[in-house]
Amino acid sequence: MPKDIQRIDKQSEIITDKIKNVIREIEQSDEDLKVVAFMEHTSPPETIKPKIIKFHKVLELLRLLADDNPIEKGVAKVMFQSPTTGRAKGLTPTMMAGFQYLKPGSKTQPHSHNMASIYLVVRGKGYSIIGGKKVEWENGDVFVVPANLPHYHVNTSDTESILFDVTDSGLLESLGILEFKEESENNT
Repeated sequence: MPKDIQRIDKQSEIITDKIKNVIREIEQSDEDLKVVAFMEHTSPPETIKPKIIKFHKVLELLRLLADDNPIEKGVAKVMFQSPTTGRAKGLTPTMMAGFQYLKPGSKTQPHSHNMASIYLVVRGKGYSIIGGKKVEWENGDVFVVPANLPHYHVNTSDTESILFDVTDSGLLESLGILEFKEESENNT
């Protein structure tokens, strides 16, 4: 299991009794206030290792998940993370990547999140409603979903549609501010 960043508190090396008293007075002015007089040191993160994700195995997984998905009929989503990113939960400390799979005629549930996403259409044809705007896509197209815009994806082809996306969710997860919201189609 990955560990969070190891923090080393160096305050004790510079804090005298006189400074402690002033800090205590400041902290007592509010019940939810803590003074940090010296930024702590952090240990360097583990090295992120190169990796390859074999598409044929991912495709097998996506098809199995879409066949049996009671939450979003005909849809599957998989994301990838590297345990060495620790709390970032991404493939790198700032980015996460994954695939979305849509059977013919299926669509994802409307949602929004504060991460931005860049999509590559690996296979298929369809459209996305992004912030109320219809964006049509097909094989090889790239489209962007800006942060906080409600959106969903629809497969209009007779075959499966597969979208590959990269997001900045690793960065937002590290900052502790990653958010997801379900939306209604009226809000998209």
